Amino acid sequence: MRLIVSADTHLGSPIRSAALRNPALGNRLQQASRDAFAALVDLAIAEEVTALVLAGDIFDSDYPDLRARAFLIAQLSRAAEAGVETVLIRGNHDALLDHRAYGDLGPGIHLLHREAPSVEIGGALFHGLSFDSSHVSRSFLPDYPAPVAGRLNIGLMHTSLDGAAGHDPYAPCAETALMAHGYDLWCLGHIHAPFERRRADTLALMPGIPQPRHFGERSGGTVCLVHLGPQTASRAPEVEWRPVAPLGFAQVDVDLTACASQQDLLHSLRSAMKQAQVPGRDTAVRLEITTARHGAALLTELAQEVLEDLSGLYLDKVKLHRPALATDAINDDLMRLMQAEVAEPGFRQAALEQLEELRDALPPSVTADLAPETLDALLQEALEEVALALHAEAAT
Repeated sequence: MRLIVSADTHLGSPIRSAALRNPALGNRLQQASRDAFAALVDLAIAEEVTALVLAGDIFDSDYPDLRARAFLIAQLSRAAEAGVETVLIRGNHDALLDHRAYGDLGPGIHLLHREAPSVEIGGALFHGLSFDSSHVSRSFLPDYPAPVAGRLNIGLMHTSLDGAAGHDPYAPCAETALMAHGYDLWCLGHIHAPFERRRADTLALMPGIPQPRHFGERSGGTVCLVHLGPQTASRAPEVEWRPVAPLGFAQVDVDLTACASQQDLLHSLRSAMKQAQVPGRDTAVRLEITTARHGAALLTELAQEVLEDLSGLYLDKVKLHRPALATDAINDDLMRLMQAEVAEPGFRQAALEQLEELRDALPPSVTADLAPETLDALLQEALEEVALALHAEAAT
């Protein structure tokens, strides 16, 4: 038996953060999530797999986006017509979405939940539980059916396995308990970075997000082709990682400290960004620029101008860094005072309160960069901007 395993497609994600910085990139990401899903269905059909497994967060929210639902049904129906059935569960994002509100999903498409936690396909048993609320703080594992002896048992679970760092503890499940439950394969969702865990003949897969939506998800972009049963070298499942993302994210480092003219700037930016081009795939570029005197606004405009002639590239963001320069004593003293100030508990508390106000005022989709744990990075970035301005004034 062979399966395609995916999760966290987040169809209908508004991509507001990227769109605010670069509308063209926002539009491309919207389409890319659909293209990636169509690509994984194409792969399932081409590989003639038994089933397509989707481990939650198929949609980005419980809002009944009829276009996104119609797209999902069309793609999964296309798979079913080719003999590929689909097994899916709801995750924390689409927990409240009633997939049956507008009729059944269709023949060969199986939504697992507490009233119907198991389905048999191709002689294997698939077991899964869907989220029925957006926040679940306990493990679902005790409620999963026991494995059936002598059969392949495959589990679908949406979980922050072991309370993964950087992720909210949604249905946290201990890895040791998961691997000891008796299933042959676990198909996991929720963590957008791919990984696999093995213990004896059991494999647990987190396929990651098939189409990254921002720079922090750049390790995604894949799905898993899993082989189970007699055709494997042992009883343990075997896995191949297959790329499906039509757009990736890349960091490009550029040193502009030696540039004396705008022509030098344009040439350096163009040379650096050309290295990020990947044949057959689009790339969103994050520029990490070292400069002593150029501002972010100017460099963003120049980078956008350069990208007009470079196919397949989009500008994600420009981040500035100052070189190690000799500065006058006044500027050095001022920087030391500012660094001491931002380290004060009172200053940090006030800054955290301002972050919270901004998060309350903005849509959730654009507040990832304003989480409390990002405070140190934001303060450091602000200090570097001030340092750049001071250096620029000293150099003129």
